[in-house]
Amino acid sequence: MNNKLLKTLGEQTINERIAVTGVQPKLSVTLKKTKEHNRLTIVGLWGEYILKPQHPDFPEMPQSEDLTMHLASLFKMPTCDHALMEASDGSLVYLAKRFDRVKGHKVHMEDFCQLSEFLTENKYRGSYEKIGKLILKYCTQTGFDALTYFELVLFSFLTGNNDMHMKNFSVLYTDEGVSLSPAYDLLNVNLVNPQDDEELALTMNGKKKRIRLSDFDVLARSMNIPETAVRNTYNKFSSSNKEVGKMIEASFLSSEKKALYLEIWNKKQRLFN
Repeated sequence: MNNKLLKTLGEQTINERIAVTGVQPKLSVTLKKTKEHNRLTIVGLWGEYILKPQHPDFPEMPQSEDLTMHLASLFKMPTCDHALMEASDGSLVYLAKRFDRVKGHKVHMEDFCQLSEFLTENKYRGSYEKIGKLILKYCTQTGFDALTYFELVLFSFLTGNNDMHMKNFSVLYTDEGVSLSPAYDLLNVNLVNPQDDEELALTMNGKKKRIRLSDFDVLARSMNIPETAVRNTYNKFSSSNKEVGKMIEASFLSSEKKALYLEIWNKKQRLFN
């Protein structure tokens, strides 16, 4: 399947109102296994995977998302299973396994737009403190999930992701209780859309620009995260620049994008100075 066909099918899927929410072209697919070969088949909302082809206006989005997800794993952050695949025309597509679909059964999941009773179009109107308060209200292991969420917001800032809105955080309802979902849709937006000068999608300490470490301190305090845990988190994300550089170099980004990604990471590290 080539990238042109994927784009066309993606547009058709959107028109048929069965697309996954979001502006990036996405397809809901499932894996069909036969004796001869395995193949991905486009389906409706019940697909076990989400496939994202190349974007016509923002080059290398699949490579950027794959790298950013790997970087999250480097910092021991829970993420959905994911991979890059090569289409028949040689282009790379991003594939993510859905964690709200298990063996054909739906796992109840709500994003924070839903928990806040916001319409989808209002997904940028909340704050990171508001999400934190909802985690304390709904999650079973509040301390654990609050810290996980805090790390995810910090990581997203450091990787140039200024599109972590209310729908990019979710909770899962299982027999064990309510928990923050694995991370998904992690993308270095500064890399693919440098014209957007805002640093955050939602407000933190009342602002989206000129973010300082003290603003993250405010977020942590709003969730009652112990100061020791906060300092350990800062150390965790400020002491692995060599490992981050190696992972960027090993990615499937072009040489130009690799250099720019590393530049963005290093620039964001000034937060800790």
